Amino acid sequence: MAEQPGNNSLITNAADRKRVVEHVLRYELYRHRDITDRLGALLGVDQNPDAFNRSTWDILYFLMQSHLNGETPNVTDIYLATGLSKGTAITGLAELERRGAISKVQDREDARRRRIDISDSVASALETFVTECGERLGQPYEAPFGPSTKGAMAPTGQEPLIDLLNHLSHQLRTPLTAIVGFSEMIADQTLGAIQPVGYVEYARDIRHAASHLLDAMNNLVDTTLAEYGVNIPLGPLMQIDIEEIVDASCRTAAQAADRRGVSLRRKWGSAKGRITGDQERLTQCVRRLIEASVATTGRGHTIDVETAFTPGSGVTVSVISPVKPAPPPSQPATIGTPDPNGVMQGLALIRAIVQAHGGNFETIEDGPRRYVTRIFLPESGPARSQ
Repeated sequence: MAEQPGNNSLITNAADRKRVVEHVLRYELYRHRDITDRLGALLGVDQNPDAFNRSTWDILYFLMQSHLNGETPNVTDIYLATGLSKGTAITGLAELERRGAISKVQDREDARRRRIDISDSVASALETFVTECGERLGQPYEAPFGPSTKGAMAPTGQEPLIDLLNHLSHQLRTPLTAIVGFSEMIADQTLGAIQPVGYVEYARDIRHAASHLLDAMNNLVDTTLAEYGVNIPLGPLMQIDIEEIVDASCRTAAQAADRRGVSLRRKWGSAKGRITGDQERLTQCVRRLIEASVATTGRGHTIDVETAFTPGSGVTVSVISPVKPAPPPSQPATIGTPDPNGVMQGLALIRAIVQAHGGNFETIEDGPRRYVTRIFLPESGPARSQ
């Protein structure tokens, strides 16, 4: 287990702690690589990383957030807040309990019911992290990997809009996630049959609309931050089959390709393997790359999507198109600049995610009307912060 800093300097003043906790919940808990590394070492995640998947991490982070807010959720609260199915939430909780990450406590109003809290060991690591964040308050934040944000300033008048995007993102994520969770529960008729039957379809429509809005908002915030050179935060890292992500992205883009009269072909490499990375971010990256290629390719043309894994090195994802992609803008455009297909901002976000994973992003001309946009991701994943 990694050595933990001493706890003799923990924040004791209630007002100071409240101020620091608000800062941690808003900016640092989900984006700071250090707390995930500590929890991984504390819970022995490296010994069996496949069992401790993204859903389990999501539950643990929600429980830590609840703990800092002075709340103790029940199982229903957990799967609604995280957007997971009840079965997935229960499986993740069982894994957390097996590793000593959580404890069950009695409901204050109904002693027969159980609520879920983080264990003393996780709470101690979290409190130490909060204290260290308090010591950093007032200092410029620098992500542990990726290009430095120093000197990446927004054009005059854009800073308030960047702050507004961050604020809206923070305020809207929680209610949107709740809408998705509750509508999913109604659509699946978790608590019993719904009458009239038509309400089930309405619930599915609500879930689809809320999911679309949540995804669009996340993309807007992420692409804007990437455009201005702000480091893209990564979530928990795990072993990922990148070909599964590429396959799913191609299936999603197939309908748009058909509508545009574009042929989308998928080609697989001979070697198979996994890489370490943030599954959600890499899915976002690959999907945006394929969608951008489809959006800029004319009717009657063909796009090839290829993957190649080199053991000991990493995986390469190549999108081959007859149209030369526009490079990510060297200077951020004014917020609100028309970009019908989201291509320009999409490429900036793709590059930022790839660089956060320690990889490379390039476009080369490989013959007449043959342009290869290539992503390389190292097998070992992002470099650990020192």
